[in-house]
Formats: sequence, C-alpha cells, structure tokens
Amino acid sequence: MKRSFFAACATALSLAALTGCSNDPTVINNGTQTNGANVLFIQVDRIGKPGIKELYIPYANHVAYNAASPENDPTAFGPQISAFVTGSPAGRSAAIGSYVAALLAPDALIANLNDNSGRASYLGWETSGQLPVDCTGLAPTAFGGRALDDDVVDAMLGLAFGSSATSTTLTSSTPNVATTAGVQNPPPDDHNEKNGLNGTPNLTNQGVSCTTKGFTPTVFPYLPNPV
Repeated sequence: MKRSFFAACATALSLAALTGCSNDPTVINNGTQTNGANVLFIQVDRIGKPGIKELYIPYANHVAYNAASPENDPTAFGPQISAFVTGSPAGRSAAIGSYVAALLAPDALIANLNDNSGRASYLGWETSGQLPVDCTGLAPTAFGGRALDDDVVDAMLGLAFGSSATSTTLTSSTPNVATTAGVQNPPPDDHNEKNGLNGTPNLTNQGVSCTTKGFTPTVFPYLPNPV
C-alpha cells in the first residue's frame, strides 16, 4: 500500500507564550506556567498549497478559510475554486473548473513517501508527475510536496488561465486528484486561455523570469531579496 504524507501549516494565536513544542506544550502566560491542555489556541491562518486563498477564494470568505480544516476543503471551498475558474475573468469550461478544484482541495501539500524520484515537485502527486513547474526546467516528479525551485505562482495562474489543467498538458489520467468519476481524466482544452494571444491579457504567469529570481538553493536563506 502506498503511503502519502499530508502537510498543512496553521498559525495559532494565544495570549500565552509558547516555550516548547509537543502534543501537550507547557506555556507561560504573564509569568505563570501552565499545562498546554488548559490553554485555548485559535487558528488564525493556514497555508498548504500557496495562492489558493489569494487567487481562488472570494475575499469575503478569507477569514472563514483561514480558520477551516483542510479535510473539509473539497466540500466547503471546492465549489468556490471551481466558480473562480468558470467565472470572470478566467471564463473556463465547467469541466476545467471541476478539475482545478479537484487538484487544489484539500489545501495541503501531499507527498508519496514510496516515490524514489529524489526531489519534490509541486502538485506532482496529484498530477502523476505531469505538471512542469520547476523554474530550472527540470522534469516534474510524482513525489509531490514542493521544491524551492518550483514556480508555484506561475503554476497556480496556469491552472486557471492557461492550459495546465487540460489534456493539452496532462496527457494521461491522474487518479490521485479525486474519487469522483470523470474528474480523474484531464478535461479537453476549451481554448479560452488568457495567455496574451488573440487580444487577451496574459494572466498565465507573473511576468518574472527564472533568471531574475536569483535562487540560491545551496545557500541559506536560499531565496534572494524581492525583485
């Protein structure tokens, strides 16, 4: 049986200062030490797959999204992701909208620990290693997770405004995206990309080339100052 690892980050807010990390931490609040089980922590933010909230979820729902559990994302926020893809300005087909929602919900980085590819690849598990996202041009892998060189912003824009979530890019079935019949097969291209052609705006990438991003994968903190 394949093992997959789900990772999502949540930010907790408390009036207490956390002095240790465990399942039952000890905290100090105004100089008084207490057991973590007696302290209420409130989730105020989270991130797994970058850019879902900022691009796909309506601003009015950001607070609810921040506080929600990723396991409920397919039903709670999947329809909102699909609605963004099919609405203005993306205007994609219903099939592409459903497929993008299946790729992105739940909002968690997923990695197949049985995959021996040797490097992470954003949305690699979901797309069976078919989505090119590495800024250096390396081939995608099926391991999943996220590598430092992965251009995740361009990847997220390409799903909604480009051909990344269609059979043009994903040439075979992607059985890990969902269990709903039909969603596992990449939908046909609707030829409604916003890629700068035929008078459309180019919304498929952030307009920053790999050569100007200045990755330093062997030197901490690995990434340069913002450009």
